[in-house]
Amino acid sequence: MKYKIAIAGSTQNTIKMAEAIAADPRFEISFTLSPTPKLIGRKQILTKNPLHLWSEKKQLKTFLVDKKIEKTMLEEFAAIGEIDFLLVVDFGYLIPKWLLTLPKIAPLNIHPSLLPKWRGSSPGQFCLLFQDLNEFGHESAVTLMIMSEGMDEGPIIAQLPFEIEKKWTQVEYYEHAFELMGEKLADLIGDFATKKIQAQNQPAQSSTIAARRLSKDDSFMDWKNLKQLMAGQKIDQAEILPNLFKDDEVKQFFEDKTSQIKLVSNASKAFSPWPSLWTLIPTNNGERRMKILDCHLEKECLVLDQVQIEGKNPSKWNESKNTLV
Repeated sequence: MKYKIAIAGSTQNTIKMAEAIAADPRFEISFTLSPTPKLIGRKQILTKNPLHLWSEKKQLKTFLVDKKIEKTMLEEFAAIGEIDFLLVVDFGYLIPKWLLTLPKIAPLNIHPSLLPKWRGSSPGQFCLLFQDLNEFGHESAVTLMIMSEGMDEGPIIAQLPFEIEKKWTQVEYYEHAFELMGEKLADLIGDFATKKIQAQNQPAQSSTIAARRLSKDDSFMDWKNLKQLMAGQKIDQAEILPNLFKDDEVKQFFEDKTSQIKLVSNASKAFSPWPSLWTLIPTNNGERRMKILDCHLEKECLVLDQVQIEGKNPSKWNESKNTLV
């Protein structure tokens, strides 16, 4: 007997997990659930997401979600037949209670953090941002869990730990986490289905703040404050990343953990490639947006390495700073 599984998601990470399931004879993918095509880029081209395209290529039944998952879909799911598992990976929608109870065995989720740490939609970014600023160091994990109504609070089936490399951006973080899970996913779900492994409840409280969804404003830093850190001077804590630090919970979490320049150096990697650590600089052509692509610490000073000024290609800071006025 094959276990029937539905997969909800949208990204290349979802595809990695779907391929791991599709390659195992113990499983059969019944259908996929994915966001509707979106207008992308300056030309606003209507574009299907990676899972949608993959599902079509594999000739799987695909259900598309616009603003939310409608209960009217329940009849359409039922027409396909019962499922044993629902696997949610990079989906981005609230899973309603009726969908959580749809699979016969369990609804599953893959969360790339060492839960209960970094619950939320941006675990890799927050993990990289605050690494070394507290007791968390360079360790993380990718977690297979049973979904519950609480955000990333369900019982844990398995956690696969890994060390965070110092030069990783969020891209390398997520690639590593999902590759690691992809190697073990089919066996873990199979062992859970046959009760060789049991899910364990996780602590109700997390030792970290929530890793909430990020915006472009969260990664902005004022140029005058950046210059002060480059000169080895301290700034007011609320001015480090002002939109992010306007949240009292974030300020308290960071307070007295380490130097401000370490946090900014971390931010250049955590926010790469999006939303990118950025500022506004005065140039001969007026104020321009500048991304800080790479930087490092030298004694007590922040040193910019590679930047990208609006309208120009990435370049070394020493080659770009003569554009300032």
